[in-house]
Amino acid sequence: MKTKITKIFAFSTSFLVLGLPLLVIAQATPDAVIYNPIKAGSDVSVIIDTVLSYIIKIGGVAATLAFIYSGFLFVKAQGNETELKTAKTVFTNTCIGVAVLLGAKLLASIIVTTLNGLSGK
Repeated sequence: MKTKITKIFAFSTSFLVLGLPLLVIAQATPDAVIYNPIKAGSDVSVIIDTVLSYIIKIGGVAATLAFIYSGFLFVKAQGNETELKTAKTVFTNTCIGVAVLLGAKLLASIIVTTLNGLSGK
């Protein structure tokens, strides 16, 4: 019974989060125009930069929440070695994730600069 309630709750929550805004936007006006968020979509460097900027914004929020969660785990541990180990693992993995996120932006910047140099831009 509990799994059935969980499945119903998960479906209804996902519909509210994903489906309902789409229905509201689709019926806002009959001549609704969806604008392309990527300016100059034919240029690869602009597409990469725009996509990475969105990923970094989402990753920044996720990293902030993960740091808060790891701090909560440190406070909750109260000297318990196994819980401290878990908190340290979460904190370390969050730091690694932030480094990968920022490294991806740096790597993409280097690749775009190299490609622009090869193409003569």
